Amino acid sequence: MAGYRGHLAGGLVAAVLCTVAVSLLPYERLAEYSSLLQGWQTLAGVFIVAMLFALFPDIDIKSKGQGLFYWLVFILDVLLIWIGAIEVAAYLGLIAILPLLSKHRGWTHSIVAAFIVPAPIAIVPYLHDGRMLATSVLFYSAAVVGYLSHIALDGELISRLRRLL
Repeated sequence: MAGYRGHLAGGLVAAVLCTVAVSLLPYERLAEYSSLLQGWQTLAGVFIVAMLFALFPDIDIKSKGQGLFYWLVFILDVLLIWIGAIEVAAYLGLIAILPLLSKHRGWTHSIVAAFIVPAPIAIVPYLHDGRMLATSVLFYSAAVVGYLSHIALDGELISRLRRLL
């Protein structure tokens, strides 16, 4: 079971992998995926989202990870407001408070939650503007990868997969 430093390191690896994967898209494709964002904004957003979701399951307790998580949420929210994505910023804030409404190691540490909790990242922007689908999928994927890095580092991903097999 990793502490916040372990999850921070795992999140960093997940964030770098996601950012590199997105940056490897041909420039024309990146511009197409980022129809409403500049390329650097997309890369910065993918990195921050992966880091946020790597810390997300443990923000239900007062910790260094919780403080770092909320600073990252604050920075991302400011960026989203700056580019005019007010609704997306509002949904990010809504998602960010969810773990505070439950007990530690509850639903936030499930594989299913890793796919469901970030879903508004893909769905809400698309409902607002159909051109955002490709960009939202990039951010959703980064969130899932970051989230799964947390569950894997806690050893829960492997133990749950073993129980299934």
